[in-house]
Amino acid sequence: VARGDRLAGMAASQAEAVHREVVYDLEVDTTDTEALDCARKIAAHVV
Repeated sequence: VARGDRLAGMAASQAEAVHREVVYDLEVDTTDTEALDCARKIAAHVV
């Protein structure tokens, strides 16, 4: 909105479309998970 060329809620609607039907190697739910726990999960997957 601060840019002047975006509508409120635009990012949320685009995020759904961008990720639809995409299969990721790893998904980390950051909703209730501490950053360090997320990092450990990612590191374990990479190694």
